[in-house]
Amino acid sequence: MLLGPKLNKKTLIVQIAKAPSDALHVLEQTTSSIVSAIVSASSSQPTGGLAIVPISDLKLSISLPPRVLTLSEMQRVKRQFVTIHKKAITLGTTERGAVGFDENNVGRKFAEYVAEHVH
Repeated sequence: MLLGPKLNKKTLIVQIAKAPSDALHVLEQTTSSIVSAIVSASSSQPTGGLAIVPISDLKLSISLPPRVLTLSEMQRVKRQFVTIHKKAITLGTTERGAVGFDENNVGRKFAEYVAEHVH
């Protein structure tokens, strides 16, 4: 009877998914593009409504409030979002399960974040 090697409980290694090396760049670039598109759409639609923001091969629809969103307001929202997600990137881990750091996933998550935090 062949048995595998015994594992010592103290030396148990847990595999943690690592973020890609360009994840921070993708996060910054994608959110900056969306902020620019939202500010532009907001100034052309001051009464609010639905804005379509193209990101890569994805088109995000973002509901704009019935007022003009300023660049400084959107940059603050972007900074908050980036700070929240930067921890997983800089630590090199995605402990809370699969987190996609590609342009489409970041865009989707940022659009959801904007919808929740801009009124």
